[in-house]
Amino acid sequence: MRYTPITKVEEGMILGQHICSGEGRILLEQETKLMKEDVQRLFQMGLPGIYTEDDISWDLRVPRLISRELEREALGLVHRLFQEEDFLEIEQESIQETAKKMTRQILAGRDKMYHMVNVRVADDYTFFHSVNVAALSVMLGVKTGNLDLEQLNKLAAAALLHDVGKRYVEADVLNAKRSLTEEERILVVQHPKLSYDFLTEHYDFAPEVCDGVLEHHEWYNGCGYPMRRSGYEISYFARIIKVADVFDALTSKLPYHDPISPSGAVDYILGNTGSEFDPDLAELFTGKIAIYPTGCEVMLSDGRTALVTENDPEYMLRPRVMTLPDGEMIDLKSQKDLAVLELFV
Repeated sequence: MRYTPITKVEEGMILGQHICSGEGRILLEQETKLMKEDVQRLFQMGLPGIYTEDDISWDLRVPRLISRELEREALGLVHRLFQEEDFLEIEQESIQETAKKMTRQILAGRDKMYHMVNVRVADDYTFFHSVNVAALSVMLGVKTGNLDLEQLNKLAAAALLHDVGKRYVEADVLNAKRSLTEEERILVVQHPKLSYDFLTEHYDFAPEVCDGVLEHHEWYNGCGYPMRRSGYEISYFARIIKVADVFDALTSKLPYHDPISPSGAVDYILGNTGSEFDPDLAELFTGKIAIYPTGCEVMLSDGRTALVTENDPEYMLRPRVMTLPDGEMIDLKSQKDLAVLELFV
């Protein structure tokens, strides 16, 4: 399986993984041979790219933090909480059970790095974002070594629900390409408090879950919102969710910006440690991100293009690659005269 930017998607390509809606519904099945109308539909969805399979990449598997099945389950849950009037029929136990499943899967693959390039329908960003931030937050929570299983489950729930207050913000405001009015800007900035109020009014989550939701836009230096807390005044869950939230937003296609590469997002986070982010958590998080994700195409310093096939967390800038189209395997750890110049995403 390999990542193919949307500008290079063509009729006849084989889809490497399902394309899902924000409800978790499958829109295009894995292994679909794309027809002309499928390609047009993918463009209309606003996808930055898709995963495809071909003779070179058919046996290449991109590591995932959670399974596609669990992702769809979590998407369906989040969509109902955000969009449906019957959200009160969703029991707290259902939310907690989904959070526990995420924790179990991430713990089972605790040594995995994060490799995925975001493939999501543009209009459904908020739902995919909530699920991805939950997975990334638990990944970081596990890496810290400071949280037991019960705490990791609570962290997963907090991250899954961190933006639920956006149910009170109109979609055309959330997805606006224009500058927001002052009233709209104030409403968007209020969403952490709206999320907190939603949870405390309708559910009975632990205080650390609610605090993580309330404070996830606070900055380490006190310049965030809604309460301008700083340093260790900000709850541990919120400081974790903050890093995951920003990374996922930066690497996603949004109405007001195109996605940046994983390396660009890592540079941003490391460049803002101590101001926006907890320095210790930022360092741990960025150490789990594959700068050159498996399945992505890169340009080598000798002018050849290659497909990333494997990453070593100790040598993140020197992955194992397969040159295209001849298929020569090169381990950049030992090929010191070669380096990656560019990532194509």
